[in-house]
Amino acid sequence: MKKVAIIFILLLGFQFMSAQDFQETKKYLVSTEIKDQGQEHPEYVVNLVRSGEVSEKLSELIIEDTELFEDIFVTTLESPGLDGISEVIKMEVEYLACCAHVEAYYFLVADDNTVTALPQLNNVYCENSDTDYQYIFPNQEYGIESNILQTQTFYTEASDIKYVNLKQSFTWNDNNYRPSKTTAITSY
Repeated sequence: MKKVAIIFILLLGFQFMSAQDFQETKKYLVSTEIKDQGQEHPEYVVNLVRSGEVSEKLSELIIEDTELFEDIFVTTLESPGLDGISEVIKMEVEYLACCAHVEAYYFLVADDNTVTALPQLNNVYCENSDTDYQYIFPNQEYGIESNILQTQTFYTEASDIKYVNLKQSFTWNDNNYRPSKTTAITSY
């Protein structure tokens, strides 16, 4: 149990440290529906919805491993620096076993409220984890104009950023993203 508590504290530290301007929000909610209540560990249908008078479903996903499912966190990044994009929603689904496994889903919200999903990122946080994967947007530290950077960030023992590796770059143009040939060392 002590090991699980250490992993959970480590995960929370990484989550808030690496959020880089992502903030908690009440503009979006998560609704969960249990598929087959007759099963011992039934699947969950999780919907990300816009809150308010007219709730609008933005995304749906299925959680199959409900025995290890722990929690869902929703944060937003206002004004990410991409033309036509007002904010980015990040939804993190956490599973807890000997390590914490986190699936990160990013959604770009356009000025006209259309939503574009980015490829899912996966992170594993164990007792001595010192790295995670995330997207970096133009208005964030290490961001590049008109680019969405998929990065791997490494941390020191004091949880400061040690360096950032660029894994993939996407160019944002005309409300669409596509893989870019941009390769850059973003930090050392």
